[in-house]
Amino acid sequence: MPKRSKVRDPSVPGVWPGGAAPGLFRDLCENANDLIQSVSPEGRLLYVNRAWRETLGFGESEIAGLDVIDVVHPDSRDHCRAALREVMSGKTLGDLEFAFRTKDGRRVEVSGSARSWFENGQPLATSGIFRQVTAEKHLKEERDRLFELSLDLLCVAGTDGYFKQVNPAFERVLGYSREELLSRSFLDFVHPDDRARTLEAIAVLAQGHPVVDFKNRYRARDGSYHWLAWRSAPLSGTHVVYAVARDFTEERQAQEVIVRQAEALARSNADLEQFVYAASHDLRAPLRTIGQLADWIEEQVPGEGTEKIREYLALLRQRVGRMETLIGDLLEYHRAEHAATAPTRVDTTSLVRNLATLLAPPDEFRIHAEPGLPVFEAPRAPLELVLRNLISNAIKHHDRRDGRVSVSGRRLDGFYEFVVADDGPGIPRDHQERIFGMFQQLRPRDRLEGSGIGLALVRKIVVRHGGAIRVVSDGRGAAFHFTWPAVPPSAADDEHDPGR
Repeated sequence: MPKRSKVRDPSVPGVWPGGAAPGLFRDLCENANDLIQSVSPEGRLLYVNRAWRETLGFGESEIAGLDVIDVVHPDSRDHCRAALREVMSGKTLGDLEFAFRTKDGRRVEVSGSARSWFENGQPLATSGIFRQVTAEKHLKEERDRLFELSLDLLCVAGTDGYFKQVNPAFERVLGYSREELLSRSFLDFVHPDDRARTLEAIAVLAQGHPVVDFKNRYRARDGSYHWLAWRSAPLSGTHVVYAVARDFTEERQAQEVIVRQAEALARSNADLEQFVYAASHDLRAPLRTIGQLADWIEEQVPGEGTEKIREYLALLRQRVGRMETLIGDLLEYHRAEHAATAPTRVDTTSLVRNLATLLAPPDEFRIHAEPGLPVFEAPRAPLELVLRNLISNAIKHHDRRDGRVSVSGRRLDGFYEFVVADDGPGIPRDHQERIFGMFQQLRPRDRLEGSGIGLALVRKIVVRHGGAIRVVSDGRGAAFHFTWPAVPPSAADDEHDPGR
């Protein structure tokens, strides 16, 4: 039998059942932040407090003519009618949730409790206290929506080895139903080789510590395995774990393909390296023999009337020399792709002067290092090879014995720009890009010995080290501009990441 309270005059609107509420009690109701109301058995509002009126937008004089269902949102009316019947039967509802509708039509979510007042076994009125939960409910809806729509696998699990809740991503990725996932230990889905590590991770979580960047494989319904990357955290004082997993199977497979391709490429490069050196040796050996035979033949030729034979022998030695140069340049071109040289301190003024001596141009020819050439950290060998080829080409292609080559340099953002300029015959505009191709020469080989690889090699080295090269020539003279990193790549990385 429900507890019954005596109410003398429940029909008076605007007052608490029992007539005018005592002053202190009424003040408590009026100043409460919760929404307080009293409703007659017929559903008519008998009393509402200030918070109720302000929240729903009604004046005190408007309450008398309102039925409680009038201020309930249409979506909640059936639920409220059923709840009102339960309360009028004597039941106390302690977890009642529904939505009011304000005077201007807005929806207000509330949660609270309601009970009834009886006299002589008959219900006189209900009293209800409600707290506005609109923001909380929206937040919960957003949280639930995030859980449902997340592309990652979200779950609540226990350290007992069972899932308590899983989002739809689990079903989508693994192919099992939610019921299957919750009814079996999640270790049943883990790859046998990963179970021991997974148990170790669970033990860490059971001790209250989070587990991040943990990876294992889960078996899907079709028998395939998916790689999952987990981040998990336990709820303090409980055996509950919250976890998120990302399926990185495709990334893992792509990574494995890249590793296999890199290994295959390394083997191929090693085979190519061996072939290049073997071919270089095997081609040079017969060339040297041919050159020696030409020398022996010339020694046996009588002195008179054999000028033509000597001319042919000289031509033969010249062709042998060209072939040796070609093989050497091809080998150098191959080395440029794979060679790695540690940076060292390079004084480019000294480097240019040493090259001028090494290349031994005609006595009248001048190679000049302009003031301001930098001293900086760089891999010396490739930079020297670039400068040597450019200066050598300028000497070789010059049309006068008293020519001049100048080398200058300046800082340009994160690079040094070097310019190797000569006063030779120049390079026609329509050839200024073609000269950087393999086996390209502007003059016939009978007039100028060379492999046609030098500038292709120069471009390859410059680009490999992060620079660029171009030629400027308009009429006489040509200037080759190329850029070179002012700071070696590894040192530049350290500057941007001082914590390394």
